[in-house]
Amino acid sequence: MGIGHCLAQMSLLNRGQCTKLNFKKAMKIDSKKTITEKQGYEAMLYMLKYYWELTGSNDLTDILSGGEYIKADTPADSAFWEYWLEAINKVEREGPLRKQFI
Repeated sequence: MGIGHCLAQMSLLNRGQCTKLNFKKAMKIDSKKTITEKQGYEAMLYMLKYYWELTGSNDLTDILSGGEYIKADTPADSAFWEYWLEAINKVEREGPLRKQFI
């Protein structure tokens, strides 16, 4: 099950449309990699855009409920950490998210 599926399921649960989630086992974050403030900001934009595309939700509580720690270095939903790493890699590969004008 990919991260998109996990995020979409969480959004449905928060909207009362789904009663059961298949969360992965809690995963402790063990990373020593650092990024710049600018890269962190750009990765956050990619992550929020991806979440919005998957769920259509503008509710930040959906994101915060899965991304917060349930214990030290352990996010409530490990998919959030995995997507964060994907977003950082995307910033490094593609640069900042650019607004596209129609």
